[in-house]
Amino acid sequence: MPTCPAGHLSPDHDRCDLCGLPMPAPPTGRPGHGQPDPAPDEHCPDCGAERAGRFCEACGHDFAAAARTEASPLSLPAGLRARAAEHAGAAGPAGPAAPRPDGADAARARPTWWAIVSADPAYYQAMADLGLLDPAAIAFPAHAPLRRVPLNRRRVRIGRRSLSLGIHPEIDLAGPPEDPAVSHAHATLLALPDGDWALVDEGSTNGTTLNGTARPIARDTEVPLHEADRIYVGAWTAITLHRQTG
Repeated sequence: MPTCPAGHLSPDHDRCDLCGLPMPAPPTGRPGHGQPDPAPDEHCPDCGAERAGRFCEACGHDFAAAARTEASPLSLPAGLRARAAEHAGAAGPAGPAAPRPDGADAARARPTWWAIVSADPAYYQAMADLGLLDPAAIAFPAHAPLRRVPLNRRRVRIGRRSLSLGIHPEIDLAGPPEDPAVSHAHATLLALPDGDWALVDEGSTNGTTLNGTARPIARDTEVPLHEADRIYVGAWTAITLHRQTG
């Protein structure tokens, strides 16, 4: 897969789908005469499905986010495993799942948190009913695959990447599909000393709500989070916390 000047893998041959930099022109010639051999097929480290872009079509793994966070030795949650199997069955055999690394017993004993990112039509409709968005200007995405990002940094940022501002959030909602109502630096998930997480709104334009309430959380204030809490940002994005123990 081509690599942009910043070192990101990108299926787009014109511009990097992570940072937007122009992709270098491919070398000419035959393999062994100035042109490297074709890159081997890449597979999702979570479910084994063949990579076709930034997001795994089977389980929603974000390859770009994984490059900036640590891989988890834990398997998919049961519900996501079923969804991955369904998608993989429709697309063909997914191949073997990635083996767990040696010495993972201690890691499996500790809980691992995940952010499950989805497009919520009910939230989108509620925003439209409240007059907070114009459906004629912002349409609900026709295709929005489920994504999941491991929460294994002290700070996990939610937003939309911006080359000019130097913003590259771990939970990047610049798409595809892009949620245009999300601020570039929208919110941050903070790891707490007790192993739980807190949410901080970074002064977003349209606010951040929790668990379906209409009242946005206060900016620059830590709000404790729990398993299955749902964070709503932008026009349709819902981010659900999943706590997994091995």
